[in-house]
Amino acid sequence: MKLPVLAVVLAMSLSAAPQMGIVTGGVTGTYIKIGEDIKKIVEPSHISLQVFESAGSIQNVFDVRRKRGVQLGIVQSDVLDYIRDISDDHELKAIAAKLAAVYPLYKEEVHVLGDLSLKSLQDLHGKRVAIGPQRSGTYLTAKTIFFQTGITPSKEVFLGGKEALDSLRKGEIDAMFYVAGAPATLFSENTTGDDKFQLIGVDDKALDSYLTTVIPAGTYKWQESEVRTVAVKAVLITFSYAGEQCQNVAKVAKIIRENKDWLDVNGHPKWREVNLDERLPKWPQYECVAATQEQPQPKPKGPNIKIVR
Repeated sequence: MKLPVLAVVLAMSLSAAPQMGIVTGGVTGTYIKIGEDIKKIVEPSHISLQVFESAGSIQNVFDVRRKRGVQLGIVQSDVLDYIRDISDDHELKAIAAKLAAVYPLYKEEVHVLGDLSLKSLQDLHGKRVAIGPQRSGTYLTAKTIFFQTGITPSKEVFLGGKEALDSLRKGEIDAMFYVAGAPATLFSENTTGDDKFQLIGVDDKALDSYLTTVIPAGTYKWQESEVRTVAVKAVLITFSYAGEQCQNVAKVAKIIRENKDWLDVNGHPKWREVNLDERLPKWPQYECVAATQEQPQPKPKGPNIKIVR
């Protein structure tokens, strides 16, 4: 049976719709929520974006190059420092050399939680420290900070989240790293003054590649004073693709820019911290995206989407 002309045109349009993917993070984390927000705003433009869970930043570097159907990923801004200075994986280094930023996203504070005997970051030397699961964002940040400051723990423990917190509470470790936007739910909901924990300042001149910031007093109920620390940026990245993939990534970037106001109101609260015009050291913007920024962009009211709750 011969299809009507309209049906043929529709079928051709659907078959030509870009099929894309973004690798994010764990199911309860912020990265995956950001990915889901991007999925919502690109769908009205007939872009099919699949949001994938991920084990962390290092896995995402591999996936934007090797995972079928994936062109985008979210990683921490210090992932390049880790790959350049610490990793001995030659394939990872080759991939990283061709990574580029689509946009910077929001900042995530580096929390170092320890017992009351620790007075400074240097006191972690010779101590037992949880640094997150291997290849996680917290892991690579802790390893990079140790490398840049010369701190050598007596034992690096590959635990993260509640497991690390429980281990600290039992006295099995002396401190733990945790990278998350403050206030981190892990600490807000699972620690009290009775634990006798404290946040340790991460304030070292050797860490000049990080953003400096402060966790204000009272961010956590037991935290009496402000704590100086450093932060990483979450970065939306891609590989230096050419041809059709270049056009597809540029289209997604353009849609994000055009719908930033909508995302601020309707997306994850972290969108309100995002400055799409910010440029990060060591992270060149993808040429295909930069080309779309040169022309004035319209500001529509928001994507024509209906969310059923």
